[in-house]
Amino acid sequence: MPSSGARKQRRSELEGEGEEVRSEVSPARKMRKGKFGRHERREINRSMSRKRRRGGDEEEEEDEEERSGSEDTEGEDGGDGDGDGDDNDDGNNMVYGTLVTMLRSDYGEGEADKGGDDESQVVDYRGADEAENGADSDGAGSEDSGSESEDGGPDSDADGPDSEDGESGSSASPFVDSLNSHFNDEERIAELVSEYEDIRRPLKLMNRVKLDDYVKLDYRYDDTQTSHPIDLKSRLEYHNVKKRVQAQYLEAVSDSQLEAQLIDSMLTYQNVELQYYHSQQLKKKYQTYYVLHCLNHILKSRTRVMGDTEKKKRLLKQIEDGEVEASAEDQPEFRDQGYTRPKVLILLPTRNSAWEVVSKMIELSPMQSVENKKRFREQYYDSFGSGSSASEMSYKRKPEDFRDIFKGNSNDFFCLGIKLTRKTIRLYTRMDQSDVIVASPLGLKMLFENSSHDKRKDTEFLSSIEIAILDKCEGLLMQNWEHVTELLNNRLNAPPKKFEEFKVDFSRIRMWAINDQYKYVTQMMVFGKYGTPELNGVVKGSRVSCNLQSGTAVFKPYVDGKNSIIDLLKRKLVRMGMVGRLTKLKQMFTRFEVDTISSEPDKRFEFFKNVTLPQIMSKASYDYGTLVYVANYVDYIRLTNYLKESTSVPFVAIDEYSSQSKLTRNRASFAEGRGDAKVMLYTERLHFYKRYDIKGVRNVVFYQLPTDPDVYSQVMQFVVDEKIRREGEDEEEVDLNLCMVRVMFDRLDMMKLEKVVGLRNAGRLCNGDGEMNEFS
Repeated sequence: MPSSGARKQRRSELEGEGEEVRSEVSPARKMRKGKFGRHERREINRSMSRKRRRGGDEEEEEDEEERSGSEDTEGEDGGDGDGDGDDNDDGNNMVYGTLVTMLRSDYGEGEADKGGDDESQVVDYRGADEAENGADSDGAGSEDSGSESEDGGPDSDADGPDSEDGESGSSASPFVDSLNSHFNDEERIAELVSEYEDIRRPLKLMNRVKLDDYVKLDYRYDDTQTSHPIDLKSRLEYHNVKKRVQAQYLEAVSDSQLEAQLIDSMLTYQNVELQYYHSQQLKKKYQTYYVLHCLNHILKSRTRVMGDTEKKKRLLKQIEDGEVEASAEDQPEFRDQGYTRPKVLILLPTRNSAWEVVSKMIELSPMQSVENKKRFREQYYDSFGSGSSASEMSYKRKPEDFRDIFKGNSNDFFCLGIKLTRKTIRLYTRMDQSDVIVASPLGLKMLFENSSHDKRKDTEFLSSIEIAILDKCEGLLMQNWEHVTELLNNRLNAPPKKFEEFKVDFSRIRMWAINDQYKYVTQMMVFGKYGTPELNGVVKGSRVSCNLQSGTAVFKPYVDGKNSIIDLLKRKLVRMGMVGRLTKLKQMFTRFEVDTISSEPDKRFEFFKNVTLPQIMSKASYDYGTLVYVANYVDYIRLTNYLKESTSVPFVAIDEYSSQSKLTRNRASFAEGRGDAKVMLYTERLHFYKRYDIKGVRNVVFYQLPTDPDVYSQVMQFVVDEKIRREGEDEEEVDLNLCMVRVMFDRLDMMKLEKVVGLRNAGRLCNGDGEMNEFS
């Protein structure tokens, strides 16, 4: 058994080694103290105290020994025992002294001496980004490690050993690393998940902030309130954004609190819903902001992964060389990734929208070259809309929102993998080897269906998504929203089944990922022209995403009586001279009552059958030219069958599935006012894709309010255009005073009403005593 003097000599040698390593390490490089221990079951409570395996000693004595460890390493024995206890003390002191030396070599002397019992201590990682200014800090050295080991695991070609760049929550530090605190604070995540599953605390509106013409609604699962620096530069430094990304942010952002708040919500990993309906400036810039956020997330994640890889290699080498005598139980853990490499998913409706987003990513990224750029341009870019062909001239006459969605390449079938290495952006990489996946819902759906017949293809590349983005949602809603819900509910972050095929170190996978808790951590962001219950369900629904740490931020335009659709339409008609003191276009909003969401379709149909249709057929001044606008295709089929089988109403119907000959024939019959076409059923998706100028419209029935508020004014324009066409024809002239407009709604239509009539009027319509309200 070694003597006390021998133990002192051994500890002195270890300290000497620590001093040599410490002289080579910058004191600014600090990291969180590692957690120790293996886990024997799937559900892990990280806050449980670890049982130490030291023969014969009491836990209290061991805790006291750890607390006095710094004194022991200075040569103070703390008492020489006899027999087995002394032998155990010697071995334990050697292991502990060695670990202290390692900590000092990694963190600097000050961190190792602060005491190891505070596992939740927040440590400064800022040195990595500071080093980035002098050299390319994203690499472990001067070489691109991705090109050599890109298939070794989800992040095997990560950046250099510079650890992640910030601190999470230290009161002494002027900044916070949101990525580290949001994804890597496993104890905090486990605590929040356990509390949520026990209590099921609902998402609550904690704050409401007026920003220019917008309102920010801040929803949280707890009562915490955060305060961040006001100016953007301080915000970026506070969140410890990569220096190169900071410069791009500062160049892009104007002096707007709305934009600064949006960026802040992204960087704090809040779920975000943005409605860019009333802000053309925000509409032009929001993609730049989320692309920069994704780049920052990927670069910082890889920096941490490679830094942990270097530390683990150094530790294993020390163990192999006999410098460290530590069992598997005592080795530090480096849990910093998920099952697969892809971290960001961006869903878009068309190839042109993908072209715009990826082009922004190439422009804003710090990488020096792009692979397969020519192929990408050939397959995704199209100059349609800039020429003078007949189809392009017809396209130019369409409304602005139509031109925005269908310009360029409008193909809705695509799936593109993008890999970011230290110097290169690689397009068309395999899905499981990509950092970013840009796809349409249809493209992913077909990819999964085809892969089910080919066992060689990997279909679990969505199992570790940390940021999911739905952009141009007005297009996604009109395509097939079921494809989106299928992906979000059944594919996104689903636990993988083919573990044996994964080339990943399972000791590096975060515990909350192993416990299938991605939905409590993943950031969901949706961007669209307007808001809908479906989009609300993505960012606030418990099934898709429960962002327990950061909550949800909703940015929506504030619509009052001055900028509502009805008010804008009225001012337009006044300027045109269509309405005035004696001439008005009356619009009657009629409310029907519903008990539950499930009963709403039946209640709406009964109200149309018993109230609205009889009014149109018996009281309308014009007994022809009635357009019935139907937003939902299922309701459209129901109305078509009812009018055909149970009434004698002469009608025609056109929808998105009608043949071109049927569309032409029925539109002509309705425009001429023929006896067999006094009523026309018209679907929302047909209007979205074709934007026909329907002629012959004198009366309008909105079976549902349009999903897009601009469509309301476009349909009303049919009536105005008919009056203009018929001017000078005594018998056929249209009198707007005699035109009948009926809008059916219930309290569940509050979001649609808000854009059409304004927030205050919408509240009055839904909650007032009167069931009929007239606007003119």
